[in-house]
Amino acid sequence: MIWRQQLKRLHRIRELDPVPDELRGWHYYSPPVKPKAYLGLTMSEIAYDYCPTKRDVYLRRVLNEKGSEKSQLIYGQAVHKVFSKALNDVRTMYVLGKDPYEIVKESYLEQGFCPQEIYEYCRKVYGNLILFWASQMAEAKVFYGGDSIGFLPWVTEVRVDGSAIGMSDRLVIDALGEFSIIEVKTGKREEFHKLALAGYALAIESVLETPVDYGILVYINGFPNDVEIRFEAYYISPDLRKLFLDKRDEVIDMVINGRDPGKPQKCPENCPFYEVCWK
Repeated sequence: MIWRQQLKRLHRIRELDPVPDELRGWHYYSPPVKPKAYLGLTMSEIAYDYCPTKRDVYLRRVLNEKGSEKSQLIYGQAVHKVFSKALNDVRTMYVLGKDPYEIVKESYLEQGFCPQEIYEYCRKVYGNLILFWASQMAEAKVFYGGDSIGFLPWVTEVRVDGSAIGMSDRLVIDALGEFSIIEVKTGKREEFHKLALAGYALAIESVLETPVDYGILVYINGFPNDVEIRFEAYYISPDLRKLFLDKRDEVIDMVINGRDPGKPQKCPENCPFYEVCWK
């Protein structure tokens, strides 16, 4: 399986660069994991640098401005919903003992599940995901036998309480796999996407006191014609954890001090605060 092959290559990296105990989420009572303040920050407010200066967080948290819904955001939300439904449908039929062929044959995305203007593309994404998961099940049956655990569907939309590390108590992880966190993204690949994996790992560790060392980014793109699905597996290293915690504390400092970080030189036009920021 694609992501398993990638994860296997990360074991050696983990062995050479192990995570020290003080960078595990269960050390929420002491720095650097302990936050400077408990503001209930969301993952996007900390990890994502779509606004290079984080002024979107300042506008939301300090000035109480409301952003607007953009078409790109609506599209991204729809793809996340489709991903979750496809995986849940496969999981349900897997538990019911359905054959991979039956899963492909019986799966469908009903009208109205996505906005009508992007329904056809959502249907393609759904179909591709169903085919992918069914093929993984068929492969597992060949290698491990029909009653084995060679195939374990990911659990989607997992809620976790991140309040111990200064985050929201209602974080939602796109999916959890075998010892790994899965985050679904649309649009171009960004280096800061990996930070969300570190944040979720710390949150889970703070609650379950179980180490989480791996994460997978699933990129779904190609709108409006093609469906492109790509998996990227990462070791949630000490450096990645430190970077996430540093960015968290920088956001906390900005909010509690009411400091305007200033407008960036260039803004993505799909930013929900674009009109507010430049009015």
